[in-house]
Amino acid sequence: MSIRICKHFRECGGCTYLDKPYEDQLEEKVLRAEKLLEARAEEIHPSPRQYYYRNRMDFVVSEGPVIGLNRKGSWSETIDIEECLLQSSESDIIRNLFRDYLKGHGISGWNRTERRGDVRFLTIIEGKFTDERMILVIAYNEIPLQEFFAKLEERSVPFNSLLLGINREVRDDARAEDIRAIRGSETIMERIGEFTYLLHPNVFFQPNPYVLERMMRTVLSFLDLRGGERVLELFSGPGTFTVPLATWGHARVTAVEASPAAARIAGMNLKLNRVRSAEVVNERAERVSLKYDYVVVDPPSSGLSYKLVKRLRRASPRKLLYISCNPETMVRDVRQLGYRIDRLSLIDQFPQTPHLEAIALLRRG
Repeated sequence: MSIRICKHFRECGGCTYLDKPYEDQLEEKVLRAEKLLEARAEEIHPSPRQYYYRNRMDFVVSEGPVIGLNRKGSWSETIDIEECLLQSSESDIIRNLFRDYLKGHGISGWNRTERRGDVRFLTIIEGKFTDERMILVIAYNEIPLQEFFAKLEERSVPFNSLLLGINREVRDDARAEDIRAIRGSETIMERIGEFTYLLHPNVFFQPNPYVLERMMRTVLSFLDLRGGERVLELFSGPGTFTVPLATWGHARVTAVEASPAAARIAGMNLKLNRVRSAEVVNERAERVSLKYDYVVVDPPSSGLSYKLVKRLRRASPRKLLYISCNPETMVRDVRQLGYRIDRLSLIDQFPQTPHLEAIALLRRG
């Protein structure tokens, strides 16, 4: 397989493995994960696509204006990128058009050190299997976007939604409570196998749709559900795994999600897929009953809180399935839980980077 290297590779922090053959990348990541987790993977799944696989990119907008990603090793300096191999060629066109638009209208980017400016992020979300696309501009203040809308149409860039989000929080976050539609709605659709999902800019969705159905099937295979089991799913997000657990696994699922936005979208996704054997609970994972034989956790990269670890230890579910994009926090949690890894699958969600998705079935040690 030929290697593609973009012009920003040496300084941009988005990719670190572009100069390595994909087979070497995957081998290195698998060996590292297996050593860390002290377990052999029974399944290793490469990504069907090594380039243009991400469904979402949050491009930083800095003074200049500069639009791109962080410089390697820096949180405050942005690399102005003209091309990126992670999302799509259309994403490149949108980003470069938006830079020209800001320059032509005297609209400033954001100074992350002094916390001043107008525009903070340009987020592009794509439905890889529906060809739908959302463009979200995150700004500190209201900015005009009608002429940018006209430029996109002039260049025949396909998109379904153009949104303006206002974020005046101190923390740098490509989300906004106040979202206004210039065109379209706050959601677009994605289709993963037989299931349809709504994607929302404030809600996390697995970044590589090309491996997501494989992840779903691995979860179901490891749990070995026979139908009718009560399954507790913690950190359920927009219902990504809730839908197949209830549909393929015929389980009665309680999906727990702390984010009100994600819980709302999860409820909509259940209705969209005609799921009747699942309910969504908008609550922190630390505050719900854990009295289930089957528990699925898909925490953020920081892993489980120690409070939740202690409660899970006491509850001692018969089967505990852990989905993680960070094997380092996963191995910490597994040890603290007092479980052991019984089955392990490694899935490459993140080609051209050192990151790897791990799905592990845990049993009481």
